[in-house]
Amino acid sequence: MMDPRKPEQDDVTRLLQLLVAEGQRIGHRFAQLHDAHSTDLEALVRVLQAGSDGVPLTAGELGSDLGLTSGTVTALLDRLERAGHVRRERDPSDRRRVLIHYGEAGYQLARDFFLPLGELHRDATSDFTAGEVETVRRYLTATLDSYRRYREQLEQS
Repeated sequence: MMDPRKPEQDDVTRLLQLLVAEGQRIGHRFAQLHDAHSTDLEALVRVLQAGSDGVPLTAGELGSDLGLTSGTVTALLDRLERAGHVRRERDPSDRRRVLIHYGEAGYQLARDFFLPLGELHRDATSDFTAGEVETVRRYLTATLDSYRRYREQLEQS
């Protein structure tokens, strides 16, 4: 049976793999420069993404997202809070839940470290049409969904 994939799909998959690897290299460099754990960056990104819609992440959600135990999440948040990157507060509607917010030092760190990357990326993609951007968005959404499904399969094995 012939492989139904198109050669350009294989090329896009290869480029996506390289993009993921490059992102990991950036994350490792971030950790080196800031004497941080590799999980710190993952946590900061998750907290920032969750907070962007006005709904803060809970400690439990962060642990679930990162595959960490509650004790490990506590140690992670202790470390990030000491550095001023996040702050914790009790959920006023359910005092058992802890909400995670970005701290001022966390925002400053994110701006200083990632703003240049954002500018480079905007420059690199500035000539994309709205239709091309929509196609890329659809592709990345579908890819992210497939990655999540695969991770969930791995977690069940």
